[in-house]
Amino acid sequence: MKKIKKITLVLSSILLSASLAGCSKGDGLNRSAKDGKENNVEKAAIKLVKSTNEGNYKLIGAEELKKSIDSNEDMILINTIPADRFASTKIKGAVNAGLPKEMKDLKPEEKEAFLKLLGDNKDKKIVIYCGFVACERSHVGAVLAKEAGYNNVYRFPGGIAAWLDAGNSIDK
Repeated sequence: MKKIKKITLVLSSILLSASLAGCSKGDGLNRSAKDGKENNVEKAAIKLVKSTNEGNYKLIGAEELKKSIDSNEDMILINTIPADRFASTKIKGAVNAGLPKEMKDLKPEEKEAFLKLLGDNKDKKIVIYCGFVACERSHVGAVLAKEAGYNNVYRFPGGIAAWLDAGNSIDK
């Protein structure tokens, strides 16, 4: 019986050591935030999930968007960053419709200009982006499109920051 306990203790120690060694890198944590501020990543992720659920739209990432653009997929790509920054944040094929960060700040003329860009085809793919995950301009646009009855609405949440981080270029 003593021998079985000893073997169990040794095996448990080996498994625990192996588990801890597998997780150790630097401070022992593998993080998704380059700056190590994982709490900020978590907050942004939770906010994004809540916004997506409330807005009832879909998400698209940089890789999938790049494939859609490269294959000349029929879609409307809308950059919601203010017009004065459009040239420095334009993805190939994008049009501009500057929107506010919050729906409560939306002006009637901004809403009208945005909806005009969407056209009449309620089933056409619409992709909306802004600067980065925490920027809500693309959320405002996606909500507007869904409320107007468009069925194929995507938000590219990482925006121009994720686009460039993925090694893509802007359209000049």
